[in-house]
This record gives sequence, C-alpha cells and structure tokens, in this order.
Amino acid sequence: MTATAAQTYTVIGLALDVDSTELLIAAVVGGAVADQVELLATSEEDFTRWVEEFSAPDPDSAAELAYAYCRTFDGAADAGEYLHEVLEREGVHATVGGHPGSGCYWVSIATPDGGEIRISGRGRAGGDVHYPLNSHTGWLVCRQVDSEPEPTVLYDSQDSDLAADTAAAVAAVHATLTTG
Repeated sequence: MTATAAQTYTVIGLALDVDSTELLIAAVVGGAVADQVELLATSEEDFTRWVEEFSAPDPDSAAELAYAYCRTFDGAADAGEYLHEVLEREGVHATVGGHPGSGCYWVSIATPDGGEIRISGRGRAGGDVHYPLNSHTGWLVCRQVDSEPEPTVLYDSQDSDLAADTAAAVAAVHATLTTG
C-alpha cells in the first residue's frame, strides 16, 4: 500500500459563535489559497466566517483536521478569550483591560511586586486581543513596574500557530511570576 503524499488544502466554513468548537464546512479547496479568500461579513448573528489551511493527503482528511482544530480552542469566541482561558487553566488569574473606543485591549496579570504583565496581539491585531482565532499573528508580553520608566518585553513572537504561541506566552508569564 502506497502512502498518499500530503498537500495543502484550504478549508472554508462557518464557526458557530456560541461554541466555536462547532464548524460547518462550506468548501475544501486544493492549494494554499487562504490569503486569497475574502471573507465577507456574515448576515447570520451566531456565526463567524472561517478559513484555514491544512496539510493532508485528501480533502476529507483536511476537513477532519479543521474539525479537530476548532475543538482545540474550547469554545473560545476569539484569541483573547482563548488566551484568558489557558491562563486560568494554568492557575494564573488574569483580567481584561483596555481603552474602549481606541481598539486597544489586553489581558492583564498582576505581579507580586505591584507591577503588571500585559499581553496583546501582534501584527494585524497590534494592541488588541479580540480578533478571530484564525487571524493570530503573534503575542506581545510585557511587564511594567511603577519604578521603571519603560516596560520590559518578556515574549515577542510572530507565530501564527495560536495554540503553540499561547503556550509559549503563558510559559513566559509563569517564568516571570516564579522568578520575579
């Protein structure tokens, strides 16, 4: 039996906002064309249009990978909510802060020395944590202490793999909280 070579497929569908683990697939297209797909605003209130690329031997396998990918994010509605859930699961109490109206929202963790660690999105989501799960382009983790004029960068990535990048950002937070 010959193994089928993997190729890239682009999966297009709708994610149910109430439980983002539910994906309704509209199409599986051969090739890496996610950047060429223009997702129009949906007229449905409970869905978010969705596109992601997967490496698989066939379209059905790509669809299965898309379903598994959505289940990874535990029903988080956006990247910031997913980050917050991972932090809480790891025993790190976090809050969401921001400047309403400016588009700047971050996840905040108080440090024992009275400082604060802030996590925000990078790239297209710079200064914000509230963006679609499949639009992740990296996390920026900074620590600010009142006695220091500038924040210290703890973690700065341009990784589009939300699950792996979030794990690395949370590890940087843990390291800072345990070492001070």
